[in-house]
Amino acid sequence: MPQKESPGVAAILAQLRHELRVQGIRVADLAARMDVAEPTLWRWLRGRGLTLDNLDRLCLAIGIDVRDLLARSADGGADRFTLAQERVLAADRSLALLFFLVLNGAQRAECQATLGIDEAALDEAIERLRRLGLVDSLPGGRLRPLTSRAVRWRPDGPLDQAFNRVVKHFFLGPSLLEGDARYVSDMLWLGPNGRDRVQALFERLRDDVYLIARQEREAAADTGDWCALFLLVRPLQMARVTEDL
Repeated sequence: MPQKESPGVAAILAQLRHELRVQGIRVADLAARMDVAEPTLWRWLRGRGLTLDNLDRLCLAIGIDVRDLLARSADGGADRFTLAQERVLAADRSLALLFFLVLNGAQRAECQATLGIDEAALDEAIERLRRLGLVDSLPGGRLRPLTSRAVRWRPDGPLDQAFNRVVKHFFLGPSLLEGDARYVSDMLWLGPNGRDRVQALFERLRDDVYLIARQEREAAADTGDWCALFLLVRPLQMARVTEDL
């Protein structure tokens, strides 16, 4: 990397130092882990002598993907989970649920009631999220997410796999259309490119749904429920559709 930091390099270095703070990794410990001299590592973290190979080594040592680091530094880090964050959330469903409750505007009392945990357990979980760089506890105990509402997990990453393994059946189980469900269904011909375009449309639509949810929160609506949103397009198994014809 150049000796004089460009704005892009400065953003990468800032994001790298942020990852160290989030994970609570001391430079001395990281230097020992990587078997490099501590002054050398400090120089790398300031951009001096930090080659792409050294950056890759650093990311490997702290358990993040270098592509993820570059992407987060490019957009301010607010719209994507780090690999380390995903791994922790994927391993602890209660902690992940707490994060997504806070992300949706829930505060301490609502989080505690929804999760059915005592205050000490809630404090411990909030502290874990704080150390992960996902949630901040403001004066007065108010909780604030440290990501944007549009934060995304990586396809086939730890959270995606956990969702498929544990959570998806809550969305797609036998009770999918029971109760007060609102849905649209249709059948149409789409190729792979068309399905990709529909996926992009789903992403934009989700942002609009977030806006509706925020307006509901701000209106202090007390008749609502935590709702599941699932947007899906996939090829039909036509043999199963036609087997009873």
